[in-house]
Amino acid sequence: MTGKDKKEHAALDRLADAFVDDILQSSDEEILAEFTESHGDPAKNAADMRALFERTVLTTNKRRLKAAQAGVAASRTLARVTPVPAINIADARQRLRRILASGTADAKLTLAARKEDELSDSDVLGMLEDLQELGAMPPDDDKGGHR
Repeated sequence: MTGKDKKEHAALDRLADAFVDDILQSSDEEILAEFTESHGDPAKNAADMRALFERTVLTTNKRRLKAAQAGVAASRTLARVTPVPAINIADARQRLRRILASGTADAKLTLAARKEDELSDSDVLGMLEDLQELGAMPPDDDKGGHR
């Protein structure tokens, strides 16, 4: 920055300070009178600004709602398109019996889990998923429910 640029910058700073001081020293009545002279009724202007603000908020909220609705629709479409692999429940029960018989996970299971024949299909599948997540499935049986 050259010396001339610094002087011009300092001059602009002094001018800005003078404007701020002038505004701060003015009374509310003087500011309203000046506004009325150049722009019209201050109350009408304030009402117009409030209405503009409210329309802007409403428009923004509508855009957000549309984006959320599009997200929900995309999620529902994805859920319908994503195929769920078919699991043979007889194979799943046999797999659970093998794990229980192997003794590798026996200490971690409750008495109800050891009575596989009394479990519902969803309980059996849930238990196999849990065992897989815990790493309690034997390595040769850790195929995500598929043989």
